Amino acid sequence: MITLYLFRHGETDYNRQGIVQGGGIDAPLNELGRRQGQAFFEYYKDKVKFDAVYCTPLQRTRQTLMPWESLGHTQIEAKELLEFSWGKLEGVKPTPDDIRQFIEMKLEWEGGNLHAKIERGESPIEAWARTRPFFDTLHERHSDGQTLLVCSHGRISRIILSKLLGYGMHRMNEFDHRNTGLNILHLYADGKVEAKTLDDITHLQHFNIKG
Repeated sequence: MITLYLFRHGETDYNRQGIVQGGGIDAPLNELGRRQGQAFFEYYKDKVKFDAVYCTPLQRTRQTLMPWESLGHTQIEAKELLEFSWGKLEGVKPTPDDIRQFIEMKLEWEGGNLHAKIERGESPIEAWARTRPFFDTLHERHSDGQTLLVCSHGRISRIILSKLLGYGMHRMNEFDHRNTGLNILHLYADGKVEAKTLDDITHLQHFNIKG
């Protein structure tokens, strides 16, 4: 069994403004986001010994994990975990038409049309296809009993959780993803996956920090 601590990056100004970032916007953390990342570190640094620490190519994950470097961890970049691509909706203040398209797309997915996508974006099927190899090879790269820390993004985490836990991607919106919300998963060599906790922000509550 491998234990996976999968959590979302800290807040960015785009998050605060309700603007979709996706995989194409490389925004830094804002002040609250840095505090959230530090709170995660302070809460778990003496509770869990991680054998490897993974980030994505985007700086908001690298910055969230930066405090762990003080313990000697080197961040391993996993391109497979790059955030979902929202195409033309990324990085722009949404218009009423954009909001309508966003809602319609989520309804398409919930209805089972997982090939649907925003113009210049990707579909859930495409996103999982480029993400899946990370998990397919995890037991080849890590020994039984190891514990891994992975900082990723909101939408791609919803896709990951819905697939690994057997819900189906049409139910991905059932998984919440607050900034630095933690999901703890047990991954077995036979493919079985169990969730110990989902979207946990105990670390933020402990330090009285907004989630």
